[in-house]
Amino acid sequence: MRQIVISAVCILFAVNLFGQEETLISDHFDSGFFGGPVWKGTLMNGKAGLLSGGRGGWIINHTFVIGGGGYDSMWDVRTDRTSVNGKTLYLGMEYGGLELEYIHRSARMIHYTVYALFGSGKIRLREHDPNRDSENDGFLVADAAVNAEINIAGWFRLGIGGGYRLVYGIEAEGLDNGDIGGPSACLTLKFGKF
Repeated sequence: MRQIVISAVCILFAVNLFGQEETLISDHFDSGFFGGPVWKGTLMNGKAGLLSGGRGGWIINHTFVIGGGGYDSMWDVRTDRTSVNGKTLYLGMEYGGLELEYIHRSARMIHYTVYALFGSGKIRLREHDPNRDSENDGFLVADAAVNAEINIAGWFRLGIGGGYRLVYGIEAEGLDNGDIGGPSACLTLKFGKF
């Protein structure tokens, strides 16, 4: 009888050890949020450009973010194309979409994040008259970046990093996907509950 009891206790203990389920989100669930401005130095048509925008998201267990972002060129860059009036055309861009982010060791003062945006956008070709677009063209975009993030305060984080933007679907004459896609350096300010 004693051997049966000992065997039963050992089996229950073993089942308990092997029966613990591992999950992405544990029983201890934390949730937060953030929002803030972003500036990206980038290349557009082989020339320096600057994008400004914003991003925000829901933070799950201090590690994963589901959110969105949108970006627009702060100034247009000169192209080699001319309008029907013979005036130089300038290129502008805007895009946005769903953003997913991984935050590594969020509680450390300096840590890193990896994020990706999947969405769409459009380019504008125009004379230097903001009310007169010569041509618009849509595209799909995948934008990925790695950032070093610094915890400035409990409610404020600063991110500095770099990434690459892949673009698909450009059909404007004289431009291709590589003219709109390219590397970027970014500065992000995050305000929220982390």
